[in-house]
Amino acid sequence: GGIIGLQEAFNYLKKIGFDRIEKDELELNKILTEELLNKVELIGPEDYRLRPSVFSFNVKGFSSHDVANILNSSKNICIRSGTHCVHSWFNKHKLNGSARASLYLYNDIDDINKFMEEIKKLIKS
Repeated sequence: GGIIGLQEAFNYLKKIGFDRIEKDELELNKILTEELLNKVELIGPEDYRLRPSVFSFNVKGFSSHDVANILNSSKNICIRSGTHCVHSWFNKHKLNGSARASLYLYNDIDDINKFMEEIKKLIKS
C-alpha cells in the first residue's frame, strides 16, 4: 500500500509540475524576505534562492515557541519552532532555536500576507 501511495503522490506532483512548485515557493519566499529581512532576525542566507521553501527567523523579545503559539492562536498559522533536529548548529551559534515557516504548493499570496501581518504585529508589541 505504501509504495502505491508514494507513486500516486509522485504522479500528483508531476502533474502540477516540479518547476512550477519551485517557482511558486521562490516567489513567496522572495516576498517574505524582502518584506521582513530587516525586521526579524533571519536564520540562514539572506538570498531567498538559497533557501527556496524555508523562512527561518526569530523575533526580538519572543522565543521561537512563543512566536509559533501566538501565530497559531491568533490566526491559525502553523509554523515550526525550536532547534529543528540540529541542536549542535543552534548551540554553536548561541541560539535557543528559531521559528520556521515552510512554504509549499498549497501556500499562496494570501497566506503570506496574513503571516507577514501577524509578524509585524509581534514586532510592534
